[in-house]
Amino acid sequence: MKPDQQRIAIAEACGFADIMLPMGFHQQLSDEKSKQCGGRWRFEIPDYLNDLNAMHEAEKVLWDTGKAMEFTNQLVGIVCSARGFRWDKGTPDDHLMCLSHATAAQRAEAFLRTLNLWIE
Repeated sequence: MKPDQQRIAIAEACGFADIMLPMGFHQQLSDEKSKQCGGRWRFEIPDYLNDLNAMHEAEKVLWDTGKAMEFTNQLVGIVCSARGFRWDKGTPDDHLMCLSHATAAQRAEAFLRTLNLWIE
């Protein structure tokens, strides 16, 4: 998935609605009414792929839906693979080390995979 696709998918999963993609001056003028009704410009949504605090907030959705453990498993797999570890052969300490070094982008991917929103 492209970064903008990921950001929008996470924002929508977190309850953002009417995410608008400005397409020039005239488009922005016509969408001003939408913005007043609760729409958000694409550049106003959090930078989930680079901001750990934003991902921390997004991850609360997973706790609320009972998918926190699935997210953790996805994240361990992503981070351990990136570091060259076999996550299925690792110890709990290996998994904790992987989790503690997860980037915002890796957390975003795990979030989207957990909610079946990831597109190859």
